[in-house]
Amino acid sequence: MRRSLIYSIFYSILLSLLFIGCVETPNTPTGEAKLYDTLATPFPESGIIVLCEGLWNYNNSDIYVHDNMTGKTLNSYFKTATGEYLGDIVSDMRVLENGRIIFTATGTKQLILLGYKVPAITSKIDITYDRAAPRSLTTIGNRYYYTDLYRDEVRSGTISDTLSPPNQVFPTGPAPEDIIAHNGKLYIANSGFGDYRQKEKNAGTLQILDPTTGTSEYIYIGPNLVQIAINRTENYIACGYLNTPSQVVKGELGGIKFVDLSTNNILREMPLKDFSDVVLNESTGAIYYLAEGGLYVFPHINSRAIPQLIYENTTKDVWPSLSIDDANGELWIGNARNFQRDGEVIVVRPDGTILHKIQVGKNPRKVVGY
Repeated sequence: MRRSLIYSIFYSILLSLLFIGCVETPNTPTGEAKLYDTLATPFPESGIIVLCEGLWNYNNSDIYVHDNMTGKTLNSYFKTATGEYLGDIVSDMRVLENGRIIFTATGTKQLILLGYKVPAITSKIDITYDRAAPRSLTTIGNRYYYTDLYRDEVRSGTISDTLSPPNQVFPTGPAPEDIIAHNGKLYIANSGFGDYRQKEKNAGTLQILDPTTGTSEYIYIGPNLVQIAINRTENYIACGYLNTPSQVVKGELGGIKFVDLSTNNILREMPLKDFSDVVLNESTGAIYYLAEGGLYVFPHINSRAIPQLIYENTTKDVWPSLSIDDANGELWIGNARNFQRDGEVIVVRPDGTILHKIQVGKNPRKVVGY
């Protein structure tokens, strides 16, 4: 009887311990209201943030943080700090005021708000509507706007200490990708999703959406329009299109078309082979782009000069992204190599002189200075 009682007590304690071990321990707020996934590693005071998109269905998106003061890089920042990756195909980010970053995660269907000075994730929104695919994002005031690649929509919510779920919906053309806000309007690249939807209405268009009235204008650019960049000083937008895979096989080019935002007329166009990305230097008026062979510069929208190759891609690696440091004009080339290996960011002066290379993760999609 005594032995049976001892066994009963022992198994009761064991079951209690097992039950306690299966209950998730809540996160403790630290310094701000309702913080989640508090991170252990502090952000440097100034530097660059590299968003590595990773590979589809591998759930391996992450950010790398390069410290300008020390020249060191915090590798795989999220994975190192939390034990988990940021998400699957985290495709865009925007640095906000007060030390915050907002991300869109296409694969894991989330919006994420990071307070990097705390540092902590202050808000996560799981997007539960059917066929959600948040892609690119921008902001106007305290509202965020993101394109939904599969739903042909822009959705919007508010940003405060946390993110509100999206409560506004605006229709777009087929497969909206890049988005920029300017003078209270939204500029959207409707790609048409390669060959799949090019025959649908408004495929390959630059959409100019007024979120106040909900009205839109559409300007046809070219098949597979994916990237846009704006020169707010001179009031024009550069629209980069790839052409569809079937047309590229036939020898058709992609390129860049420049649209005057005062008249919505096309100022000029530059047919290009293997176009990848374009950025604009507003202080000098220079136009930089990635295309066949490497990094090119065109001195000004009104120039009659011939574009110059200033940094050659001798390795034949894949360079999918280009960013610019507005403060000093330095250029950041995202080198994905073959997408299977870890990539790098190549830091280049405006004249094409290479400064250094920063080793990062797979598929560096976006680089932002802060």
